Amino acid sequence: MKSLVNLCLFCIAVFVFSPGCAARDMTPVPISPELAETVLIQGNNRFAIDLYKEVCEMSDGDNVFFSPFSISSALGMTYTGAEEQTAAEMAEVLHFSLPVNLINSAFRSITESLTSATSNGPDSGEPFTLAISSGLWVDNDFQLLDSFVENMSRYYDAAVENVDFSGDPEGARERINSWVAEKTNDKIMNLIPEGSIAADTRTVLTNAVYFKASWNSPFDAHFTSDQPFTLADRSVTRVPMMAQEEHFNFAQTEQWSAIEMRYSGGDASMLIILPTGDLQEFEGSFDLEMLGEIRDNLSSRNVAVSMPVFEFTRSMSLSSVLQSLGMETAFGSEADFSGFTGNRDLYISDVVHKAFVKVDEEGTEAAAATAVVMNMLSMPETPVRMNINRPFIFLVQDNSTGSIVFMGRVMNPAL
Repeated sequence: MKSLVNLCLFCIAVFVFSPGCAARDMTPVPISPELAETVLIQGNNRFAIDLYKEVCEMSDGDNVFFSPFSISSALGMTYTGAEEQTAAEMAEVLHFSLPVNLINSAFRSITESLTSATSNGPDSGEPFTLAISSGLWVDNDFQLLDSFVENMSRYYDAAVENVDFSGDPEGARERINSWVAEKTNDKIMNLIPEGSIAADTRTVLTNAVYFKASWNSPFDAHFTSDQPFTLADRSVTRVPMMAQEEHFNFAQTEQWSAIEMRYSGGDASMLIILPTGDLQEFEGSFDLEMLGEIRDNLSSRNVAVSMPVFEFTRSMSLSSVLQSLGMETAFGSEADFSGFTGNRDLYISDVVHKAFVKVDEEGTEAAAATAVVMNMLSMPETPVRMNINRPFIFLVQDNSTGSIVFMGRVMNPAL
């Protein structure tokens, strides 16, 4: 079974394609399911770092936390129904380099691998939990293609539910938010904010992730004390800092230090990267290759580690972020999501994401959810033509009473 630690893998070129073609149009060389998973994981991780950098730039020095896998999964569901330029831009931004059927089957396999890691911790007895859920919400009077619904159920195990977007958008929003809260142990509340669902919303795709695990080597709360923490502006604040001495995977260079702290059961870990200098400068050069280098340099060392206790929740709309990365067509009138219905009648009105994290002496609890809100395109009505090119009657009337104030005719406008 794959460890979360090993999700970052090197990609292998496995496709022959013509310049400019979309990923769904590639001609695949025979590829094993395992290799497809590797390629998708690599792409997802590249998207994760791209998204991290973009979000950090827009966060003005604030804390950042999100679930790249939740976002990739929700957008992967949406990509299944994308066509032409819409699909090409999504593939570029999401780093999808496989045909859509292989992307879907790889998502299914990866999700099964991640969720099968749930177990009981050998040291603390606390459960290791990673639960991933998907949902497809459709307006009562809106018809999706059977093939699309089947793909959502088959590959994403999506619960399909009809709601009354057109008649009761607020009720539909509350129902979706209730589902998200249930799937995240009430850690993600009110995912979709008021006003995000409208009467022209036709479908919403959701993904929720809940994670809870104990440290393989828990911190003793007796050693936690208020200690200084230097902020980006060099000012100092005091925060509760945990401390312990134990063998961890560790690496250090002139530019950074890194520690990998495993969770009970060994199937997941937290990797902490501490730049020597300014964090934002470090982020400029941080990429998937550097992450691979950091992981390759880790080795078991006896480490006296101290780190803060922290807990926070972050909400964000990803629409502007995704458009900045190049996924523009999906959000406008030129969107082509004909794979949903057979018609070009949908566009993405918003992508919302919310994430919660708590790290303390016992371990980590985290949850996140993503919703892709899709509205009906307002197609321009075919005009009725009226060419006033012959004599006509005209009148001026008072609209409040219907009284004709002026009346006449035009036989020759040139007279």
